[in-house]
Amino acid sequence: MSDEPKPNTQASVAAESGLPTLSPRLWLGVLLSAGLMALAWYGTFSRIWMQWFPAWWQRDTPLLDRLTGGDSYYTHGPLVPAVSFALALFIYTQLGAPSERTRRSSTLGWAVFGFFLLTHLLFTFASVTFASGFALIGVMVGIVLIWGGWPLARAYALPIALLLFMVPLPLAWIDGINFELKLLASKAALWLATHAFGVPAVVDGSYVLLSPDSDGLPKTLVIENVCGGLRSIIALTYFAALFAALCRVTGLWRWLLLVLALPVAIACNIARITGLIVAAHHLGIQAAGEHGWFHDLSGILVFALALAMMFALEAAILLLGRLLERSWSDARLLGYLKGIRSEPGARPRTLSPATVCCLVVAAGLSAYWVNRPEPKPVSALAQQAIPQTVQIADTHYDSAELNLQDKVLAILETDDYIYRRFTADRGGAGFDLLIVFSKNNRRGTHSPELCIQGNGEKIVSKGQVTVDAARETPLAMREVVSQAGRRTVYYLYVFKCGDTYTTNYTLQQATILLNGLLHRDAGGALIRFTVNVPGQNVDAARELAQQAAARLMPVIDQKLP
Repeated sequence: MSDEPKPNTQASVAAESGLPTLSPRLWLGVLLSAGLMALAWYGTFSRIWMQWFPAWWQRDTPLLDRLTGGDSYYTHGPLVPAVSFALALFIYTQLGAPSERTRRSSTLGWAVFGFFLLTHLLFTFASVTFASGFALIGVMVGIVLIWGGWPLARAYALPIALLLFMVPLPLAWIDGINFELKLLASKAALWLATHAFGVPAVVDGSYVLLSPDSDGLPKTLVIENVCGGLRSIIALTYFAALFAALCRVTGLWRWLLLVLALPVAIACNIARITGLIVAAHHLGIQAAGEHGWFHDLSGILVFALALAMMFALEAAILLLGRLLERSWSDARLLGYLKGIRSEPGARPRTLSPATVCCLVVAAGLSAYWVNRPEPKPVSALAQQAIPQTVQIADTHYDSAELNLQDKVLAILETDDYIYRRFTADRGGAGFDLLIVFSKNNRRGTHSPELCIQGNGEKIVSKGQVTVDAARETPLAMREVVSQAGRRTVYYLYVFKCGDTYTTNYTLQQATILLNGLLHRDAGGALIRFTVNVPGQNVDAARELAQQAAARLMPVIDQKLP
């Protein structure tokens, strides 16, 4: 069961020579497998990288601005594989590569390896990057079991598990979670600022309205998405996992520290927003607003506060253990490694022809699907199908073509769209119609909230409405109200997937994927109506958008099946 005989276990080798060594043949297997996995997942992580850092392509922008530019929630992402690699090297110096392959471990390893490799290929074909990214961790677990069985898997479980934090969740999920977190943190911070610090303020969606300054001018503090807490929670959970793995407490207490990372992150962000409200009241909006000195300083201090709380919790657990005369501390770094035993003389079989062949096939198919030609655009057909003029009630609307901004197209990953502005002939409010097509793939139909926020607007409310669009049942559509300065915008949208409609982005993506796999109509589209709110009258904008949808959705149904 081994490639090279050796008289002692890996642990004894570490004790004798200080640094365990593997033969060139075994290192060749590790490097070859790592290179093939890098090729197979290149397309996945190149797209994920651009989502982490939307400003990365701006070569004339300083490096720090690239890393922090945009609304990225995974700026810690590139640190994750670097830290995991460093942990793996440390484990290797302490334990080497323990191995004890059994039929059960090999069978399970092949099952895990095969399942996640097929998952990667399936979702690479469907352009589901986050699922493909998570599949990489499963493939690594399976290949480690195949190479060296349970001892090798136990030894390197920590650095592999931490790689889960380098794969971002879908941006549509992040947006929904972040909106709720922002409201929760803002309300809690407002209560503290009002009752603990005596600062009069009112929360209005993403805005905190403060008392006027000495000149009588109103003061409004914008609560950014980053301040809402999700970026801190994701990053802090990762660092808390590291803290729990390397801290001095043992057993279930490590898991307790990991679980407490979430409430600690939320509490720290509430403290930050409270500080911003108080600073805005006493020091002014310029200091506490975005890019203000107190705003930027608080972003650093919130992590220092969170780490201080984690250290305090660790100290409290150790103190409680001493008072109860319990042994809850372990000064050894990764002390669990001492309990891992290897079969005498066993070496991991890293140069497995079967795994190498599977990875070669996966790399080839992944490269082919990532670089396959784009589907034929639908926008040319749509320009002919959507009427240039429409009559709504007693008002006549003429239209003109518009173009999306480059940064919006970068988010959509497509230029297959139609964007038309309808203007009332008698003056008054008009509306925009945007249809972004996804023909036989899933790209292009991202959640509108991402584009809205990417355009610098702040979402203040959202919900679901129904529109009578000459159908058997009213059409459910989703509304979003945003603000940018003093400008308020009303959005009404729905997703098309095959011949059905939904307001749920995840359901639409799943339906397109399923239709493609079953050779059904895998087309999809985002259909969005936009109205600038006249005089802050959201009800009037809502009525116009619903009337426009009721007039045009039957045309879209008939002429763009």
